[in-house]
Amino acid sequence: MARLGYRVLLVERMPFGRMNREWNISRDEIQNLINLGLLTTAEVESIIAREYKDGFNKFFDANNPSNLKAPVLHTPTVLNVALDSEKWLQMCGQKLRAAGGEIWDETEFIQADVHNTQVVVTVKDLISQTQKQVSGRLLVDAMGTASPIAWQLNGGRAFDSVCPTVGAVIERGFEPGVWDSQYGDVLYSHGDISRGRQLIWELFPGADEELTIYLFHYHQVHPKNPGSLLEMYEDFFTILPEYRRCEMDKLVWKKPTFGYIPGHFSVGSGDRTVAFDRLIAMGDAASLQSPLVFTGFGSLVRNLERLTTLLDTALKNDLLSFRHLNQIRAFQNNIAVTWMFSKGMMVPTGKFIPPQRINSMLNNFFGLLVDESPEVTDNFIKDRFNWMTFNRLALKAARKNPVLLWWIWELAGAKDLLRWTGNYVDFGRHALVSALLNGWFPRFLRRIGPWLEPRYPVLWLRLLAINYALTTGIARPQNLVAQVTSKARLQKPEII
Repeated sequence: MARLGYRVLLVERMPFGRMNREWNISRDEIQNLINLGLLTTAEVESIIAREYKDGFNKFFDANNPSNLKAPVLHTPTVLNVALDSEKWLQMCGQKLRAAGGEIWDETEFIQADVHNTQVVVTVKDLISQTQKQVSGRLLVDAMGTASPIAWQLNGGRAFDSVCPTVGAVIERGFEPGVWDSQYGDVLYSHGDISRGRQLIWELFPGADEELTIYLFHYHQVHPKNPGSLLEMYEDFFTILPEYRRCEMDKLVWKKPTFGYIPGHFSVGSGDRTVAFDRLIAMGDAASLQSPLVFTGFGSLVRNLERLTTLLDTALKNDLLSFRHLNQIRAFQNNIAVTWMFSKGMMVPTGKFIPPQRINSMLNNFFGLLVDESPEVTDNFIKDRFNWMTFNRLALKAARKNPVLLWWIWELAGAKDLLRWTGNYVDFGRHALVSALLNGWFPRFLRRIGPWLEPRYPVLWLRLLAINYALTTGIARPQNLVAQVTSKARLQKPEII
């Protein structure tokens, strides 16, 4: 593992957001951590609690018209690796300390004061109730979607949507034959809209007989409809035996899984501020995760090479002002067009729509993926689809269900459709520029990098950011430019 040579302050609450849940990922995604030298292959194997053979996606269609019924969509390489999060966090802590870092547990962030040459962070020890300060060159905000720093950077701007989620890790108690732990439920519904919500299940096998089960729905942010987790838990305990046959009294409950997963609908690469002088937000604090998948864990891991390479370049060359750091973000143009999918899965507050409507829309689209190759399906779900694939699937969906656009209009409204049109135009422009540059631009940067970076570091950082913006989200081998960016090798970082 490379030893960082920067005095960097890292503030975080819960890893990857404020959601109490387990961690699932796929082999190709976690390979990014191996490629970056953060984990060895043996270490990855040691933190895998379960790897299942296949994942199922199926939505209730008993009340759907025949053209909007769909078979099961198999996604064997989506979220099929369950991680032992406690063991992994302990491993990360050990690696951090071995690299010279420090971890202050039970410590609350109070404020950060930015000066010309450093940033000073004030924190409070919750045990002794005393305050202390620490300074560094850069502050990384990893406090998740509820970060007070991220809220201040964006003027207290609210999120566009949330996924209220409840569930549990169940240690054992299901009768043999109820569920085969070689398989998972990635997305599943077993009923239509009820009480203004389309409930969706997830099920992921863990170690031994453990099953992690979630129940969630896509929810419009509205003051008259907060999306109560207590009401969700009432539904969860009531209908769990309908979802997976069981006797509730025989289940051994290990821990609850619950929380609100916020979503942000980006309308451009500069739509959200992620930096200030000597300060940058990363992960869920940057709120640039996929609006369809919502949780930022997979998105962060997929973009980790991009973020770390750009941040390393900025630190090496002392490019720590807002205009430089604000280029370091995980925005993808292809993701920006997918927020309409999640918008289409929300029941607007106080508005009646036919009970089968959302299941019809989900079957409409997932039914198309059944007919696609496993590679296309995998790339789409993991935010690696291109302009041609998106348009081809959109046209197929419209041919299969000509009233689909009207349904979306009813759910999203004219204002959001106009916003989305801007996203689509930007996606097309980005695809054109990418097609013109991808054949030669990365190789050109690889050749001029050793000469350009020491002489014109500002230009080099900008070109690197442009290159990653063009190539991230496209299924291809590892970015060529990453081969010319030197990794930090100085000693003793101090990370809090």
